[in-house]
Amino acid sequence: MRFAIYVPCYGPYGDPALLVELAVAAEQAGWDGFFMWDHLVAAPPVADPWVTLGAVAARTSRIRFGPMIVPLPRRRPWKLAAEAGTLQRLSGGRLLLGLGMGVPRDYAQFGEAEPAAARAGRFREGVELLGRFFAGERVHHEGANFQVSDVEFAPVRVPLWTSGLWPRKAPFLAAARVDGLFPIVRDEDGFVLPTPEQAGRIKADFVASGGRVEVDLALWGSGVQPSAGQVSEYADAGVSWLLWDGWRRSVAELRAVVAAGPPR
Repeated sequence: MRFAIYVPCYGPYGDPALLVELAVAAEQAGWDGFFMWDHLVAAPPVADPWVTLGAVAARTSRIRFGPMIVPLPRRRPWKLAAEAGTLQRLSGGRLLLGLGMGVPRDYAQFGEAEPAAARAGRFREGVELLGRFFAGERVHHEGANFQVSDVEFAPVRVPLWTSGLWPRKAPFLAAARVDGLFPIVRDEDGFVLPTPEQAGRIKADFVASGGRVEVDLALWGSGVQPSAGQVSEYADAGVSWLLWDGWRRSVAELRAVVAAGPPR
């Protein structure tokens, strides 16, 4: 089991210097990962995750990190491939690239409202292109959403995680092409931590959709963390990452969580 700190990119956590400080402290305290939200429309200030994670890469040496998640349908896959490849080389291979559909306001408030099916099509096609760019292929692509003519990037290994609300099917659209799954579960009161039993069903759904059995499964519970005894239950269910978050914690509270280290 690996443990990570998961932080928003806005409001009290919109200061990139603070986020870098938290990442450095997390590495020193023995955490395995540091992941950031990726939003545009949120309570200001909003920190760009790519600029911030570049500084994290330069200031740390061991901890894994990444945007969790990048709304792929609102990005150009080739620009995202260039950014991720650069960050992977800068960090010595520590980037985990989370991909998802994103939140509606980051589309609608920029005049990009469209049916979810159209965004799903861009997501599938975008994941395919990212895989080919990272593989170092010379890419010729004529798709419904993107066209690429004779483009080749240097090969680089970038693990891809897919994310979305479960039991909706968006997290599984690219199951066969990704290395990890980061499902989001919510009830009438908001986001919740899936039970070990739910985690097992999610993993089974993912595999049934074409995903590999050995991929990472990461869980987040919006401030709810399992006890030390429950950690082994999650591991038995196939969970490989648990994320501790700063969304409902003050900066001071999150600093204390980071300093205490992961629940080994």
